Amino acid sequence: TSIVIPSSVTEIGVGAFNHCTSLTSVVILEGVKEIGDHAFRYCSSLTSIVMPSSITKIGENAFFDCTSLTSIEIPSSVTEIESRAFEGCTSLTSVVILEGVKEIGYAAFDGCTSLTSVVIPSSVTAIERSAFRDCTSLTSIVIEEGNSVYDSREGCNAIIETATNKLIYGCNSTIIPSSVTAIGNSAFYGCTSLTSIEIPSSVTEIGEDAFA
Repeated sequence: TSIVIPSSVTEIGVGAFNHCTSLTSVVILEGVKEIGDHAFRYCSSLTSIVMPSSITKIGENAFFDCTSLTSIEIPSSVTEIESRAFEGCTSLTSVVILEGVKEIGYAAFDGCTSLTSVVIPSSVTAIERSAFRDCTSLTSIVIEEGNSVYDSREGCNAIIETATNKLIYGCNSTIIPSSVTAIGNSAFYGCTSLTSIEIPSSVTEIGEDAFA
């Protein structure tokens, strides 16, 4: 039901704890560098995981469908959160992404239906498609100041691609700034509590599945 991964281990391999449905807590000690693909997939009772500052990569589907996981702190040593890493973590309410993380992969937090807020540090320079799709409870999205690729201008509660002025992710409380010229594909996908939105005259394009 619980495990401590010692510092002598450098990598948690592909599918290492896949389908360990009775596992409730994991402590990873300093020294471990990588959490492999599918490492904790379908660990449906996992509520707690502690990651050290030595972790540099969280693999594809690493925590897929860990439906009891409520919070996670991703250390600054991590440079890449790979695709679907936390997809389907339906109890996840809090995600802390520390400065240093550079990439959030495809569908990384897709279907995290209890997630209410996310703060993305200035170090993140790549947010892949569907990263926050179907996060039905999301009401606050903030890009920290100093990010060279993305911004949340005018307190809009959204992710805007700075160079193109395209809103790529919104949430239930987004206010679209008048400087936005496009709403990206699936930008508001699954925002089931969205009751009204005002689209400014500056917007000339609304992408596929934008309000699906």
